[in-house]
Amino acid sequence: MLQEKLARARRKVSEYLTSFGVPRLAARVETNEKLDALATHRYPDTVVVKDATVPESVIAHELVHIVQQTLEYFRGFRLLYTLLAEGLAEFIARELYPDHEIKYPSGYELITVLVGVDRELIGEILHLNGLPLGLEDLDRILGDERLPAYTQELLGHIAHRIREGIQAAHAAGITDPTFITLGEEVRAWKFLLDPRFEPVWERIEQPLTTWFESNGFGNTAW
Repeated sequence: MLQEKLARARRKVSEYLTSFGVPRLAARVETNEKLDALATHRYPDTVVVKDATVPESVIAHELVHIVQQTLEYFRGFRLLYTLLAEGLAEFIARELYPDHEIKYPSGYELITVLVGVDRELIGEILHLNGLPLGLEDLDRILGDERLPAYTQELLGHIAHRIREGIQAAHAAGITDPTFITLGEEVRAWKFLLDPRFEPVWERIEQPLTTWFESNGFGNTAW
């Protein structure tokens, strides 16, 4: 039964993402009854589920993470990167399975707003890990008044390390997203602060505010 769920979910996700330049998806599934959640994913292509009763739509959610090669984050950090990754997985799962139960409503709302601007943005978020970074990107992000105080502090305190990482990556021709300290978060903000989204910024700000407040940062997040 579990293998059948994986096969159906894999086929649906593959077909959905074909137009965004994603090759046919390969994945396998394992069970782990000690999981805290219903499911997770493990690099490079494994969906791990708590048991065989997991909904097929949850498997589809994890398959989107496999396609994006979503990076792990330290427990306790609340990042825009995480919100975009989880939101995209929720959005696609709900598109494919209308009864899918949304676990990350702020992320789902955010992606819904972005896709409303241009549906092709799905492809850009899928390839967020490969978004080029330059020193000017970090300076522009840190100087943007829309950046939440939490993120400003998080990135600002290690800005010198991020700059060093960007310089070293350019010099060595390294594109691995984990090479630059919090490079995934800088990429996420570079994407979201694009001028394309200025007309809908008020609608974007609401799920962002909810995300930070729901994770214990209160009204001081902005």
